[in-house]
Amino acid sequence: MYPSPTVAGGTPPVSIVCSPSSGSSFPAGSTTVSCTATDLKALADSCSFTVTVSVSVPRISATRFVAFGDSITEGKPGTSGYHPGVSKFRTAYAEVLYNMLTARYSSQAIELYDEGYAGEQVQGGPPPGPGVVRLPGVLSADTPQVLLLQEGANDLNQNGVDGIPSLIEGLRIMIGQARVRGIIVFLGTLLPQRPNGTPPRAAHPEAIVPANAQIRALARSEGAILVDLWDAFGGSPDPWIDPDGLHPNAAGYRKMAETFFAALQRNFEIAPAPSTLVRAPGRAP
Repeated sequence: MYPSPTVAGGTPPVSIVCSPSSGSSFPAGSTTVSCTATDLKALADSCSFTVTVSVSVPRISATRFVAFGDSITEGKPGTSGYHPGVSKFRTAYAEVLYNMLTARYSSQAIELYDEGYAGEQVQGGPPPGPGVVRLPGVLSADTPQVLLLQEGANDLNQNGVDGIPSLIEGLRIMIGQARVRGIIVFLGTLLPQRPNGTPPRAAHPEAIVPANAQIRALARSEGAILVDLWDAFGGSPDPWIDPDGLHPNAAGYRKMAETFFAALQRNFEIAPAPSTLVRAPGRAP
């Protein structure tokens, strides 16, 4: 709202019309308001002033990220294309997350590297894994501020519940590898799985719940920020997991991205200054 212009002289009554009118919605930026006063003798004069609306763009205190894990992080082969700052030519949660970050924090340069590797285990498995061996080189090459770590499905596929202690110890080592470099770790729980997939990819779905309980405890004990993907999926593979029972479908990748994005926003977004409206005075009629 802005006050009516002050009228001097003229023959009353004097009518005043302003455009845009007081109480109008003003867009961000500067808008000129013009007012015309007309008296009883149809003599008119006008004035104008500028209304400037300043809106702060959201900002984030961390801008360089690495998503690390197995095929669930790497993503399934696709044709969605390559984005600057995303290192894989894949359809993956990292790509969706990158798009969400760049859309909201449009005034900043965001870098997000997808360093997933299909088939990798946290401990054990063929080269270039295990993850505990591969991660230090990735962190040195990409120099992130934040590590998005979600891995372990292949360890459980190979060893079932017997593989949980090795998995947890490996994740503990990886968190330490990041923290010694000053990197903040966001640790994701494992996704729900579906037995008897087509083709079957989930060998031990029964191991996911006890493994996640220990991942949550690990995040607390090691100072990592927990991203509870299991809870975000409602503890169910439907409608998020592909027919193979293990990998996310497009909806699942988006849900992963949304869950990581919410955690990043909570921890790193810089609260914008409140919007301001400034009225520059003009010449009164």
